[in-house]
Amino acid sequence: MEEVKSEQGKERFPREKNEFSIAHRRWLVREIESGRMTKREVLERFDFQVKDPDSLLRYWHKLYAPQIVVSLPVMTEKERHKLQSLQKRVSELEKQLQDAQMKNVALETLIDVAEEQLHVPIRKKAGARQ
Repeated sequence: MEEVKSEQGKERFPREKNEFSIAHRRWLVREIESGRMTKREVLERFDFQVKDPDSLLRYWHKLYAPQIVVSLPVMTEKERHKLQSLQKRVSELEKQLQDAQMKNVALETLIDVAEEQLHVPIRKKAGARQ
């Protein structure tokens, strides 16, 4: 069935035996959940022909929101390849960082030993101007 315009210009859901179809209820709840429509926009756009449409929307949300499944699209081969290359790059950078940290510790130790054995100050003193 197609949506029909009421006298006020609002869209009405197709009804069978004066009831909203479950598919349309779920669609509305999904639209509100995803933020594509607000409750106010739904109430302004559609003619529910009930006394309290706001409580009807709350009831539908309580009823159908747990059934809404968020599914992510399957990763394409190109995306999978890119992810693998990025993971490889991250592991390479982590290894480089670890090597740089080890080199830094080795150099600090070398300077400490040289200063102790040669009795020559190698490190610059903080705040000294030259």
